Amino acid sequence: MLKDFDIAFTNKIKSYFSNTIYANTALVYNVAYDLVDDPTVKLEFPLISIYRPTGFQLASQQNFAARKLGYIYYNNDELDKSSNIRYLVVNLSYQLDIYTKTPESLNDITEELMHALSLDSTIEVSQYDSNTENSYVDTYEVTYGQGPQEASEFQNGDRVYHYSIVYNIDNARLLNFKENSNIIDTEVITEIEQG
Repeated sequence: MLKDFDIAFTNKIKSYFSNTIYANTALVYNVAYDLVDDPTVKLEFPLISIYRPTGFQLASQQNFAARKLGYIYYNNDELDKSSNIRYLVVNLSYQLDIYTKTPESLNDITEELMHALSLDSTIEVSQYDSNTENSYVDTYEVTYGQGPQEASEFQNGDRVYHYSIVYNIDNARLLNFKENSNIIDTEVITEIEQG
């Protein structure tokens, strides 16, 4: 499921920088630049915000068998339970917005983040099958997309420095589990005709 990728990607960035949130880009922008009238809604800086503003796209590698049948996964503890794991192959683009109060910290955080993702460029995503109560874990590569792009603005006398960077997860498999009924025992009755 998409949320499993969002959670895994957010947790990866949080492991580098603790003040990281997954939130709609427009919402974070409005709060960061004090464009929201609610005084209780404030953000701490520096901040990294993650979002998929372009949603997701089906990858060209998607095949008929993956969508319709998938493959069969057996629960090792109980051979009477299995699932068909069908999947969609999609490409995901994550936009990381970095907000700080100084240009120096903006450059430092951006550089550190880009180094971290260059040196540790994989992500582990776990998707849960409630039928067999097993998790299917897969590893994906996180690749650089574009940026950093300058997006700083100064409003209401407040200075917020802002870069935007895009990283991609290509050929992500969005799993769909369907429980199967398995044949455990069979009984064959044969009749012999005398003729």
